[in-house]
Amino acid sequence: MLLPLAENSVVLIVDEHLERRRGKKIKAKATYRDPVASSKSRIVKCTGLKWTVLSMLIRFPWTKRHFALPIFCVLRKPEDHPKNLKRHTRTGTDLICQMLMVIRRWFPDLGIVLLGDGDYARVKLCNICKKLSITLISRMRADARLHNFVEEGKRKGRRPKFGKRLDNPKDSDWQKMYVDWYQGRTKEVAAKARDCLWLAGKESAVITLKAVWVRLRTGDEVILMSTCLKLDIASIIEGYVKRWNIEVTFRECRDYLGVETQRQWSDLAIERTTPLLFALYTIITLIGNAIYQEKGIIANTTAWYAKKHLTFSDLFEAVRGEIGDVENIKNSLFKAEFENSSTDTNHPAHASLAA
Repeated sequence: MLLPLAENSVVLIVDEHLERRRGKKIKAKATYRDPVASSKSRIVKCTGLKWTVLSMLIRFPWTKRHFALPIFCVLRKPEDHPKNLKRHTRTGTDLICQMLMVIRRWFPDLGIVLLGDGDYARVKLCNICKKLSITLISRMRADARLHNFVEEGKRKGRRPKFGKRLDNPKDSDWQKMYVDWYQGRTKEVAAKARDCLWLAGKESAVITLKAVWVRLRTGDEVILMSTCLKLDIASIIEGYVKRWNIEVTFRECRDYLGVETQRQWSDLAIERTTPLLFALYTIITLIGNAIYQEKGIIANTTAWYAKKHLTFSDLFEAVRGEIGDVENIKNSLFKAEFENSSTDTNHPAHASLAA
């Protein structure tokens, strides 16, 4: 249902969602850093479940931003749990690698671009993306070991694997350009790109990538990376900016669909409830888009907030209005049998009660 709405290449976004939960019977919970309440100077930790969510980026005609619609959700098990001490637990990188392998098996000829934050600038993920022909765009550490390629020429001894380490760009090397920024704005940034080698991981694996230095203001520089050397600077910067749409999805799932309000304690109930809620977000968006194409949807506005474009809350209300009163929906066979048995005096249940 999502592929016909996508553009030439499918853009996927991966991120981890922390579901705050309490309870001694929940085996998959652990203590993690709270990304919402934490800041650069203060770290806040909370107890809950961590989900690796993979979403597809879709642009609809009735909105000014892209929608990150979840298509894959896997629970990450903690490594320090007593039941997991004798077994190999999968990290977030292992989970996303398996998810990408499944998607590539489903669609072998599909062009895919993967967007992720700094947690996904990993050696294993870069190698898997290159084997699966997937372009990875992520953010690198400021002290990443980036090196030049080996200079060609005759030399004595063993040929080195990489050249000299790259320095930060000089003031004369920066190139100013305009890119699509957050909230639909256009921002002027200074950037510099280089094809280089990255010495990553503890074993110093050598990975070929394209590094982009982006300067927002003096003293504020970030380094972005792409495993595809053919991408231009603007596409890499704008692709990383689009990654923020998955954070909006997490917030709207908490506000409207009841994520983090579940009270299940069993493992099977926990593993199926949250993925169903994320899938419900995608289904509601698709139904709302169909309603808009058929008869249109009016955005809900107030005196202090004049909204010109539709949001998920408008789609949510339109879908609820289309369904009607939920109490009148009868799709349970057992409920129908129970109602019929109350009116039928010859039912075996009444005979047993009379006896």
